[in-house]
Amino acid sequence: MNQPVLNINQFKPKHGYIISPPSRGAYAADQGWWNLEEWQVVELEGGKNFPAHEGGSAFYEPTDVESREPPVDGLILSGGHEDARQKLNYTDQQLIAEGKTPWPRLAVPASKVIDIEWKYTAAHKTRGYVAFMTKDGWNPEQVITRSQLESVPFFEDVYPEAPYWDHDLPAKTHHQLVLPDHKQGYHVVVLLWLVADTKNAFYQTFDFDFG
Repeated sequence: MNQPVLNINQFKPKHGYIISPPSRGAYAADQGWWNLEEWQVVELEGGKNFPAHEGGSAFYEPTDVESREPPVDGLILSGGHEDARQKLNYTDQQLIAEGKTPWPRLAVPASKVIDIEWKYTAAHKTRGYVAFMTKDGWNPEQVITRSQLESVPFFEDVYPEAPYWDHDLPAKTHHQLVLPDHKQGYHVVVLLWLVADTKNAFYQTFDFDFG
C-alpha cells in the first residue's frame, strides 16, 4: 500500500496538541482510530530525561523538578502509555494488518524549516523543546526504540533562565523546527516539550518524507 505524502500546510487536525503540522496522535484522533479522544492525545506525557532510561535530576536545569522514568522502548511515541495510545507506536505494517492506511508522510520543504503551532490546554513553566530523529538506515518495519533514534537531539530550543519559579518561562505557541540538511527518504521525528515544574515532557511524533 502506497504511503500518502501530505503537504504540511494542507491539513489542520481538529484534535491534538500540536495544531500544525499534524502529529501521529492528532492524525489518529482525527481519523477516529482506536476511539482516541483529544484528552488522550494532549496527555502524551512521560519522563523528560529522554533518551535516558532512568529518572532523576533534570538534564537541562538541575533546579527544575526531577524527571520521572522516561518511556520504555516500544512505548516512546505514546509517552509510555499502554492504553489505546500505545498504538501510536505502530509500524505501517501493523496499521495495515488492522485495515488502516500507513502513517501519512509530511513533505519536507526545501528550506528544511517546519513551522510548529501548539495548542495548550494547561499552563506550565517551560524549559524548552528538543527533537530526535531516526538514524540513517533505520528499519521502518520495527517499532521505534532508542536504538532506532540518534542519541543526540538535532534540535534544542531551551530557556537558560533558572530557577524556574523566578522566571516566566512561557510555552511557545509558535516556533520553528529546523531539520537536518543531510537526511533523505522517510524519517520519524520525536519532539518533546520539556516542562520545568513537573516531572514530564510531552511527546509528539511526526513522519517526514525528505524526498
